[in-house]
Amino acid sequence: MLAFVFESAGVGEWFVLLAVALIVAGPDRLPAVARRLGQYYAKFRRIAEGFRRQLFEIDAEFQRTAQDAERNARDVFVIEGNEATAKPVLEA
Repeated sequence: MLAFVFESAGVGEWFVLLAVALIVAGPDRLPAVARRLGQYYAKFRRIAEGFRRQLFEIDAEFQRTAQDAERNARDVFVIEGNEATAKPVLEA
């Protein structure tokens, strides 16, 4: 996303943004504001990475459950093509 911002804005736009930031924050507060924005961006990235990791864990758990269900179904049914028939039950 950050690459998109840097690629979409030209040099003129960056000078205008810097001028507005200097007017709004002032030259003495600008480094502190930039540092705080960097901290917020880093926190956002950590949260987004954690969310992404959780989604992958949920997907992996779903895949494991689906594989277990398939294995259990193969224990009970004989699957040939699109048809499934129950395995014969051996009586002792």
